[in-house]
Amino acid sequence: MEGSEDAYVGYMTIRFNPDDKSAQHHNAHHCLEITVNCSPIIDHCIIRSTCTVGSAVCVSGQGACPTIKHCNISDCENVGLYITDHAQGIYEDNEISNNALAGIWVKNHGNPIIRRNHIHHGRDVGVFTFDHGMGYFESCNIHRNRIAGFEVKAYANPTVVRCEIHHGQTGGIYVHEKGRGQFIENKIYANNFAGVWITSNSDPTIRGNSIFNGNQGGVYIFGDGRGLIEGNDIYGNALAGIQIRTNSCPIVRHNKIHDGQHGGIYVHEKGQGVIEENEVYSNTLAGVWVTTGSTPVLRRNRIHSGKQVGVYFYDNGHGVLEDNDIYNHMYSGVQIRTGSNPKIRRNKIWGGQNGGILVYNSGIGCPLQRHVYRDSQSCRNANLSLFLKCQ
Repeated sequence: MEGSEDAYVGYMTIRFNPDDKSAQHHNAHHCLEITVNCSPIIDHCIIRSTCTVGSAVCVSGQGACPTIKHCNISDCENVGLYITDHAQGIYEDNEISNNALAGIWVKNHGNPIIRRNHIHHGRDVGVFTFDHGMGYFESCNIHRNRIAGFEVKAYANPTVVRCEIHHGQTGGIYVHEKGRGQFIENKIYANNFAGVWITSNSDPTIRGNSIFNGNQGGVYIFGDGRGLIEGNDIYGNALAGIQIRTNSCPIVRHNKIHDGQHGGIYVHEKGQGVIEENEVYSNTLAGVWVTTGSTPVLRRNRIHSGKQVGVYFYDNGHGVLEDNDIYNHMYSGVQIRTGSNPKIRRNKIWGGQNGGILVYNSGIGCPLQRHVYRDSQSCRNANLSLFLKCQ
């Protein structure tokens, strides 16, 4: 009511248990609702709702700017915390768990500050930002949600810093349908699907994160995905550290991609992208795979110490390979086969146990300028800088 805009509500249990769980016999669908020009403090409250529509806590409207801290928003049959219509607020040290829908929704220019929340065991996504939702998320622990830990959709643009996003029953971060967002210095690990998914014309920034020990890949960019993937440490994933496919075109630079159980970077099905100044090493399969009509630009990378090939072009893999250091692989530094025709120039290729560049099975390849080969097999003859095996 008028005069209560800055009220304090603390150390209470607030329950909304309508007899009719649907919207038939009550107009409000929220256990706690904070509307325009209100800035209450909600402190150490237990909030529960059995209503199957709406949300347990709804913050909506211009000037809605509460402080909600040390609250428990759990076991609700709808969304836990819903912030929309230009609402803001500070949300710190809350426990948000086991809700039927998302733990947190941010929509329609909602722009909260969310710090140190524990968002877990949700029956849907952990955090869902969509329809131009924003927000600053810092040091949250987001884990064991049934869908993604963090989902971004439809022009949403959150900033997510130093959070842990892990043990998701599907992926870690899912950015789709023109979503954006900045994901900086997070730990993303042990998710059942890829640590980061980017698709359908989305363009997030993924910078300075540790993305590791996923049950599938590290970063998966598909279906016209974009994005800047920069300065991340990507390792120990079951599939490729970075996978680019189906007309996706990210910028991938300054990452360390290593010790994967599969390849380092896998570009296929007309994948594109600029891949530059990364260090790719100690992966089980090829450091970089390029296949099925893909055309990436690989520039100034260090690709080394792999257990198979350094860079592998096959099944009409194309693109540009220039100014890279490719060395110390168990097989050859570069392999080109089955209709592949990359442009290769100014690389240093050495230390391969099966040669420098191996072209076979109808591979073409276009070495445009002089390379430096230092492996013993390729340097036995001063004139032999390219080993061709024709079948």
